[in-house]
Amino acid sequence: MASMSLSHLLTIIAALAALFVAGLVWWRHRRRLSPAEREQARRLAVNSSGRLTEGVLIDDPSAQSPSLNPELVFYRYRASGMEYTAAQDVSSLSDRIPPASYRPGTVTAVKYDPRKPSNSIVVCEQWSGLRENRFETRQPDDAAQPRSIGAAQGD
Repeated sequence: MASMSLSHLLTIIAALAALFVAGLVWWRHRRRLSPAEREQARRLAVNSSGRLTEGVLIDDPSAQSPSLNPELVFYRYRASGMEYTAAQDVSSLSDRIPPASYRPGTVTAVKYDPRKPSNSIVVCEQWSGLRENRFETRQPDDAAQPRSIGAAQGD
């Protein structure tokens, strides 16, 4: 009877070892998200649970001259009592961005994560805060004081 318990115990240990090795192989070879896929998932998460505020497009601090079709959109917004300056890589979203919406000083809608307000977007696959027909612009001194979205729409 004791030898039967020992063989039963060895079978269980062998099965657990096989499961551990299989799990380790799966973990090492699982499909990891590419940086582009991680960025898309971030944008969609901010879009689905983010709050809206108003922001202002600003000049690229490192550019020598303004670009009409940049891969990065720089903007400033205020959330939770703090002012944020951010940039978003929009190279994969160029088909969703109106060409005339890149002008510094242009008012834009910004979505941000309420748990981490520095995590924000101005455009994603399902939403855009950039508008081609938005002619309202601000002077650099006004850009630091974004207003609420309702105020921008005249509500």
